[in-house]
Amino acid sequence: MTRLPDFRLETYFSRWEFTARHHLTASDAQTMTLSELLALADDQDRAAFENLSLGYTETYGDPALREAIAGTYEQADAADVICFAGAEEALYLAMNVLLGAGDHAVVVTPNYQAAETVPLALCEVTGVALDPTGTGQ
Repeated sequence: MTRLPDFRLETYFSRWEFTARHHLTASDAQTMTLSELLALADDQDRAAFENLSLGYTETYGDPALREAIAGTYEQADAADVICFAGAEEALYLAMNVLLGAGDHAVVVTPNYQAAETVPLALCEVTGVALDPTGTGQ
């Protein structure tokens, strides 16, 4: 397997994300405390959180979570769902399944660095830059 290069964006964030006065590059939702989250819950959901074990779960994800996700689709069940700890893990797996040495990936840039770097370790890659003007030039 090819060794991946340093993920410069992650290195940058590890240095500045939690120390910068203003974080203008966030791609995640605004955080809240657990008590703020639980204030939004009904009694059943609050009880589920209060009794939640924080240990490891099954390899493909918690069965109840997989069932809830599958329930949002007409033709899927829990056996069709895999849960990941985050985008990085999912991107890595998807790219390794979908791409091989003879393939050529086309990726939109700028993008989450792994969406370009992981394919670069597997095959040829062409980056297509986003056009902020909308003119196609």
